Amino acid sequence: MSSTDNLAIALDRLKFYARDAVVTLTQCICKPDATLKVNGRQYKIEKLLGEGGFSFVYLIRDLYSDRLYALKKILITSGQEGVKEAMREVEAYRRFRHPNIIKILDSAVVQDEGGEGKIIYLFLPYYSRGNLQDAIAASSVTGNRTPERKLLELFHGTCLAVRAMHNYHLPAVSASYPPTREDDPLVGEPVFDHDDELANAEEGELIPYAHRDIKPANIMIADDGSPVLMDFGSTIKARINVETRQQALLEQDIASEHSSMPYRAPELFDVKTGKMLDEKVDIWSLGCTLFAVAYGHSPFEVDGTSIAMAVGSGRYKHPGGYSQSLVSLIDAMLIVNPEQRPDIQKVGHII
Repeated sequence: MSSTDNLAIALDRLKFYARDAVVTLTQCICKPDATLKVNGRQYKIEKLLGEGGFSFVYLIRDLYSDRLYALKKILITSGQEGVKEAMREVEAYRRFRHPNIIKILDSAVVQDEGGEGKIIYLFLPYYSRGNLQDAIAASSVTGNRTPERKLLELFHGTCLAVRAMHNYHLPAVSASYPPTREDDPLVGEPVFDHDDELANAEEGELIPYAHRDIKPANIMIADDGSPVLMDFGSTIKARINVETRQQALLEQDIASEHSSMPYRAPELFDVKTGKMLDEKVDIWSLGCTLFAVAYGHSPFEVDGTSIAMAVGSGRYKHPGGYSQSLVSLIDAMLIVNPEQRPDIQKVGHII
């Protein structure tokens, strides 16, 4: 991607943030009764929950059922190819069906009235307890660490979600799934894989997927306290053979855009030719996530040290306070050489 392309993307992003910031202020503060109509239903915008990249997440209320939802709004400025790319996220939400993976309730593609692009809306469940990053922030204020048993329960549920992705098998075309929430009018019909890359795959074939951005902020806490993995904008087929230097640089660029640096695996910082990138990138991120929830920060966020250099060296320190079993579990996942890292099944056995 050229510097001109990067500049254009940056300008588009600034325009999007500026316009949406104004909308947020006028709708959610000056006009508390502001509504949004999508797919024939009306919603009241309650507040802004978060933002990042080309997306905003709002808390909305369905005026028909009075239920609360999270609405993810994604700006697409790169034409039909951009829409297709963004729809892969929608497909990913619907592809993986597991109690510890968030369920998409509805989606829509509309024209952006304030520009030349398109807007994709994703309707998701709202979790009032927030995510694990919120829990880390709360612990930093109170000084109370998460008890080890609770920590392992959260981690185990997250691993079950990741296992569902790493062990994904292409379903039968004639298969049918029950609705995710029968009492919810938002829940749409089940869909099947329409990924062009799966066109030649056979029914029941193992096709591992990698999340590529596992971190505390992407793990919600359900009302019953169980973890729910979310945000599949970075999700791709896990196993990629890197054959040329150009391909290696492309994979690095993709990782820098979609995988958060403090939780990014070392093989994504410096992609090697003649190697395969695979689902072990998620194992590293799981190790960083468990460390962060336990101690309040990623193992490689060290003052005065480049994260990339710290990750490449694989050196970090446990602050202490947890059992040797937990320390060993983290250490097993944070091995620089991905070939020596355990897969998700072995991580489950360790737990």
